[in-house]
Amino acid sequence: MVSAAQTRALVVDDNAYARAVCTRGLRQFGIGAVDEAADGAEAILKLLVAPYELVLMDWYMPDIGGPGVMQVLRDPRFGASPDIKVVLMTAYPSPENLLRGRRIGFNDVLPKPFTTQHLGAVLTRVLAPQGVPDDVVYV
Repeated sequence: MVSAAQTRALVVDDNAYARAVCTRGLRQFGIGAVDEAADGAEAILKLLVAPYELVLMDWYMPDIGGPGVMQVLRDPRFGASPDIKVVLMTAYPSPENLLRGRRIGFNDVLPKPFTTQHLGAVLTRVLAPQGVPDDVVYV
């Protein structure tokens, strides 16, 4: 089992403020290493060279959006682990987007704007199947 301190997370959003809020929240919950990517292309490069257990990703981004990154991430030809938990962050949680997100491999959804409590609830849901580490207390 990977402890929170050993968990590597990637936050992908074209909005610097959204990345900062998410990164701060993940660190509050004891996530050991948090990297950021400002767009889908940067995210794909990071995902191909470093192992991550958790990705929080925006849906709409210039160039390559969340769905495009998911195509690469979930394609076995690219070598990324199919076990990576991916959370869709979106200000547009329409039923259509949520259904499409589930179909292409997002594990959960975090509607924007979100609070630390919302982030904690999502982390609990996506990390629970692996066993939520004892050293993490979600608010």
